[in-house]
Amino acid sequence: MIVPDRVIRSKRKTLAVSVDSLGKIIVRAPKSCTDKRIAAFLAEKENWILRHKKRMEEAGVELPSENLDGYRFPILGEFYQIFLTDETRVRWCVEEKKLFLPRSNTEKRLKTWLKENAKLVFERTTYRFAEEMGVEPLSIKIASSRRRWGGCHFNNEIEYTFRLLYAPKEIVDYVVVHELSHILHKDHSKAFWAQVQSVCPDYAKKREWLKSHGALMYIL
Repeated sequence: MIVPDRVIRSKRKTLAVSVDSLGKIIVRAPKSCTDKRIAAFLAEKENWILRHKKRMEEAGVELPSENLDGYRFPILGEFYQIFLTDETRVRWCVEEKKLFLPRSNTEKRLKTWLKENAKLVFERTTYRFAEEMGVEPLSIKIASSRRRWGGCHFNNEIEYTFRLLYAPKEIVDYVVVHELSHILHKDHSKAFWAQVQSVCPDYAKKREWLKSHGALMYIL
């Protein structure tokens, strides 16, 4: 029996079910819809729901508890373990796959460190591909979005969520190419995807990876 994690009732006329980035089952139903009808609807959609939940579980993303000490999370696809210390600065040991963080304001310090490193990585990657593609972004900004990995504004300003830093390098490359392609094509037309494919031939595979790893958005 499928049990929803959340039921949202509104003035809508139909039932709908979705599985979010964390594998939570969300049901949207009319205000007058009974629990019995919802249960029957979920039974009809059971195979679809289980298939999508499995995809989220296979992403292998473990969300942190309130205490970050000992937590393992990816940076550019490589897993590092957090150790809380009495030091006053963040120390990153790449060879040992360890990240040492101050005990005070731990989460705030970690986010600041992630944003600073995301800017370095994304700027370097963006300008490298921009030169290859013959385009010129106005600027590069780092945001905290949980809704999208990147974006290109109409003035050609490129924006990335710092959470993209959790993804493997080849996925970062795809997102960068995607956003730079919007400098040439402001929509998702055939010409746009042809441009993406000319630089990133296996872009479809990388798009699918981002869809199945949406839980990364909720690490911090």
